[in-house]
Amino acid sequence: MTIMRALSYLHVLLIMLIMHPVSAQVQFDFSDEAVVNRLTEDVYTLASDEMEGREAGTEGERKAAAYIKMRMQEIGLQPMFGESFYQEFPFPGDWLWGEDNTLAIGDISFVHGEDYHVLPGSASGFFSLPFVDVGFGLTNLEVDGFEDYCDYAGLEDIEGKLFLMEFYVPEELDTLADRRIFQLLFQKVRTAQEKGAAGIVFVNSKSERDDPPVDLRMSRSGFEMPVLFVGQEAHRALLENSPEELSMEVNIYREELTAINVAGYIDNQAERTVVIGAHYDHIGYGGRGSRSPGERVIHPGADDNASGTAGVLEAARYISHSTLDQHNYIFIAFSAEEKGLIGSRYFTDSDAYNIEHINYMFNLDMIGRLEDNSLTIIGTGTSPQWDELIDQHAPEHLVIRKSPTGRGGSDHTSFYLKDIPVLFFFTGVHEDYHRPGDTADKVNYEGAREITYLALDMVRSLDAMDRLAFTRSSAPAAERPQRGTVVLGLMPDHAYEGEGMRVLSVTDDQPAFHAGMQNGDVILRINDMPVAEIYTYMEAMGSLSSGALVTVVVKRGEEEHTLEVQL
Repeated sequence: MTIMRALSYLHVLLIMLIMHPVSAQVQFDFSDEAVVNRLTEDVYTLASDEMEGREAGTEGERKAAAYIKMRMQEIGLQPMFGESFYQEFPFPGDWLWGEDNTLAIGDISFVHGEDYHVLPGSASGFFSLPFVDVGFGLTNLEVDGFEDYCDYAGLEDIEGKLFLMEFYVPEELDTLADRRIFQLLFQKVRTAQEKGAAGIVFVNSKSERDDPPVDLRMSRSGFEMPVLFVGQEAHRALLENSPEELSMEVNIYREELTAINVAGYIDNQAERTVVIGAHYDHIGYGGRGSRSPGERVIHPGADDNASGTAGVLEAARYISHSTLDQHNYIFIAFSAEEKGLIGSRYFTDSDAYNIEHINYMFNLDMIGRLEDNSLTIIGTGTSPQWDELIDQHAPEHLVIRKSPTGRGGSDHTSFYLKDIPVLFFFTGVHEDYHRPGDTADKVNYEGAREITYLALDMVRSLDAMDRLAFTRSSAPAAERPQRGTVVLGLMPDHAYEGEGMRVLSVTDDQPAFHAGMQNGDVILRINDMPVAEIYTYMEAMGSLSSGALVTVVVKRGEEEHTLEVQL
């Protein structure tokens, strides 16, 4: 099918949705050819340019949601959320610059976006502050030969002033900027706050490096003081004029966005329910998360995850026309997975459905690049029945790679954390992952059909079986210690916006587990290092050694607890 045909089909479908809402159930042909054609149609439509990469909170996402809703109506599913197929939820967007950003030094006014930048996380308001040069703003470095290095040595009466600070590091430490640029940035800001800074003006006058790129997505939390980067001209004017105070108006704010989960329901009046889900969002025009960061172009996300979304819709067609009636069935397309599993977590935390009735969850994510007949199924350790069931139904020519963990970077994690058995079907990462090249013409549609119907064969076998037993799985490889590193044994909540680093899940039989840390705890301090967000958490962990006894302060509800963690 050509791209032009997919676009024409999309326009027709959207007009149908607006003018003639679908109500009658359509009869489907379930021959292999017909299924492949439907998967192809859905992937080409969802990955078309008109969808603009389906980034959560955008018009492209809303078009994709409308398409999925229409497909669910066509299938004859009931709306999942009362009378609606939509579950809207808020999530924090990027930092945005307002119009009123000004900086004047002497008689010279500088242009925001050209001569200087307000950094994401900066406080807003009008500020007129005396300033002091604090060099590189470094102290207490955990680097051999630099343990006594301190840019603040000999500086007095600096509290309440604007700190003029080099963005990078001394030449002797320059390799640190390659490996730890964000950690260093947040370390400098945190140290300046501890020294009483009323704001920071970063400059780049002692490094051979180019000025840093300013990405409004690079900060997840606020600094509670103005933080700027000024270019060479503004820095020169500051040194030549030596004003008593530097005056600036700062206007930066965080967008509050809304995303949409789309779900339909088959109500068989059964005691148990099955969830078959996939995320339908992608990364829009690129930026953060893109493996082609310099290109602002549509990232179609055909495999990731139009393929899985198409698989969910096909599963809904099959089950709605089947005799399976011992379970209820939820078919759900999650949004904001690329932002940190936000949509699936919102669903499992909401009262939209009593999750105690959910027997198991199947997650289809990136099922469109089946190569060498190799399929990965993750979550096999979340129920003792999974291994036998997979072996029973997997075609002989498929090479099944099993992973026991119930956690990972996709939406099944949100269900696993609610003690629900899960399986995640996945054909693997490829060269086009999170790049503009993840296009619909590269999807293996016959492979996607085979994976979808493998999952459906398992659903059929499970329909008349008793409730599955849930078991906690082993930790994913990413949480296991590697040589030269230490871990607490937890999964960070990447979507958390408050002060500290919230724990999404604690891994069994790991240091945090043995110390009594709990899911939902917010880590505030590791030893004497405050944890403001995930970057300072990583920085603190990087300073620890295997075998050390570590003091971790966490906030649990409204109370703080001090835990002793043996690494």
